[in-house]
Amino acid sequence: MISKLKKKIFWIIQLSLTVIILGIMIIFAGFSYRNTISSSTMFIDRIDGKEEKKDEAPNEFNEPRAGNNPFFTNIEGVYRLEISNNNVIRESDDVTDEIRNYAIKISNKKLEEGYIGNYIYKTRLFGNGGKEITLMENENAIKRLKITLVSTVIIGALGIVIVYIIAKKIAKIIVKPVEEAFEKQKQFISDASHELKTPLAVIEANADVLQDKVGENKWITYIQNETQSMNKLVNDLLTLSKMENIKNVNMQKFDLSKAVEMEIAVFESMIYEKEIKLETNIEEGIYFNGEKEDIKHVISIILDNAIKHTKNEGKIIINTQKEKNDIKIEVKNQGEPIPEDEQEKIFERFYRVDKSRNRNEKRYGLRSFYCKRYSR
Repeated sequence: MISKLKKKIFWIIQLSLTVIILGIMIIFAGFSYRNTISSSTMFIDRIDGKEEKKDEAPNEFNEPRAGNNPFFTNIEGVYRLEISNNNVIRESDDVTDEIRNYAIKISNKKLEEGYIGNYIYKTRLFGNGGKEITLMENENAIKRLKITLVSTVIIGALGIVIVYIIAKKIAKIIVKPVEEAFEKQKQFISDASHELKTPLAVIEANADVLQDKVGENKWITYIQNETQSMNKLVNDLLTLSKMENIKNVNMQKFDLSKAVEMEIAVFESMIYEKEIKLETNIEEGIYFNGEKEDIKHVISIILDNAIKHTKNEGKIIINTQKEKNDIKIEVKNQGEPIPEDEQEKIFERFYRVDKSRNRNEKRYGLRSFYCKRYSR
């Protein structure tokens, strides 16, 4: 439970701050890109005489244009081409094959401005789908832009790593009080359970002596029954405390197939009394490395629940088999289904689906918690 809470807090912090960092990276990178492109395209607009031609209707492809800037083609590093259907219709002086290829690629893009290679470009439509493309060589500006973008990514990545470390520590700090309270609760359960065993043993012994002296008596029988119930609860609490302490786990390799068969044999009388039809499919020779007694306890709990929640003359199917590196123990029974809104809660500590019925049956919501502790 503590581990899940810690992970949940960690991921909330990590994802939230990561989204913020990515947002800042995108905004900064977009601003840098926009600033670099805009500063160059503004220069292109000036040398292209845009203000002089804004009210002039575009001509057809091969017709000379009025108002063209006379020094346009004389500016070093600035080139203009007209592209239609992936063909160069007209071009300025000193255009190389590289520039022509770039221009054709740009004509197939939807962006009106941007950069390609070492050139910043701007496009305008003319005629029936043709594009006038102006390219300006600006290697230094593009180099600075690339360095800025790479630096932004590196800084962002470092930021995410730092956030990861901080989120881990913050999650640990936040969960620490809860973890301490939980540890105190576990210690209290363990201590209280041990302390209760002595008075319960005394009560049970005195009830037995009293029954020997006065004979059968319903009041004494009530005392004995309730003492047994309390003993069972105390033992379950001690088992819970032991299971939660991973350091006390005694790992050993044992025959799981035989363990399942032995636990089934324990419940044969209960199965017989309820006239339940039992079907078993247990693969032989399955070995498992774990806490043998606890695994047997879990199997016992599952079988007990299956029998209690199966109507008379019902059916229980028990399958045990090995699937690659996994071992599967499956118990199916014919009984009332668990409501969907309760299914996620059945493994919680002390949780009972039908609280009134389970109280009458002296059940306290511990058994499903054991199953969760040892489920994969």
